[in-house]
Amino acid sequence: MEFPTLAQKYKNALLEDVIPFWERHSLDQSYGGYFNCLNQDGSVFDTDKFVWLQARQVWTFSMLYNRLESRDQWLQIARRGADFLRQHGMDSGGNWYFALDRSGRPLVQPYNIFSDCFAAMAFAQYALASRDDKAAALAKQTLDNILKRKDN
Repeated sequence: MEFPTLAQKYKNALLEDVIPFWERHSLDQSYGGYFNCLNQDGSVFDTDKFVWLQARQVWTFSMLYNRLESRDQWLQIARRGADFLRQHGMDSGGNWYFALDRSGRPLVQPYNIFSDCFAAMAFAQYALASRDDKAAALAKQTLDNILKRKDN
């Protein structure tokens, strides 16, 4: 297959299958954020919320909004995760937890910069989409914190 044909095939799969799946099944309507542990039929098999996966979904929907099409629905989905992470994702020192329970209570304390890296990328991309200065500041604060902790 030629590249343009393959590119269109994968774009169609993304926009007609993958993204609609996550739009339909991952939004936690009760507590905010997203369900990340889904079966192929969309049913939830684990309600724990891994911060790095929450951040990846914020980044994904923000990136789609920024680079593909400014769909309000994509920005609203990104906002859902950004709000959940802002409210529950960090300890008092600005370190991002690894895992939260469904309601946002910490399950795994911060122990490395893994979640922080995903959070910095998510809030930077979300800030571009939303024009939210607080999100941009949080991305910068998180990056600064990563740089301070990177040798540990």
